[in-house]
Amino acid sequence: MKYGIKVMRQRGFSLIEVLVALVIFSIGMLGLAGLQFTALRGNHDAYISSIATLQLMDAADRIRANPEGVSNGNYDSLDEDTSDPGCIASGCSPAAIANYDYWVWNTGDEIQPGTGNAQQLPSGEGVICLDATPDDGVSRDASGCDGALVAGQRVFAVKIWWDDDGDPATDMRRKVMRVSP
Repeated sequence: MKYGIKVMRQRGFSLIEVLVALVIFSIGMLGLAGLQFTALRGNHDAYISSIATLQLMDAADRIRANPEGVSNGNYDSLDEDTSDPGCIASGCSPAAIANYDYWVWNTGDEIQPGTGNAQQLPSGEGVICLDATPDDGVSRDASGCDGALVAGQRVFAVKIWWDDDGDPATDMRRKVMRVSP
């Protein structure tokens, strides 16, 4: 012993240091869990939005596949209570094809099960109409369709809504596509 001072070496960690490290580690793990939840929610929202986009493109394809129905005005104002015309196997008129397109697009059928907006999206619903101002409307019942031509041309608004958060107090999400056949 030099100069009368005894030097002691520490061995290991104290219990306090271990508990502090454990608390810091736990807070970090809670942050990671929250980040994982946020990422999963974002992925689900993107998935639903992609399905809505596919549904819009499906409606646009149906409109473009029936040019006679478009020129006759059969897609101008489809009724939300449209049902299966029952003529697909035997041959339909352009007006009946327009009704079938709208019906199967919104509800699906036994030939194409699970393809309608109601099956694809949470509380999904859609409308196809003439609309000079397509970026309005809060639901199929209150679609905001004005039936107006755009520069003398039939320009359809395909609008789709779905309940993104499951809360009836909040507005439904909406996607809109303009279709010029």
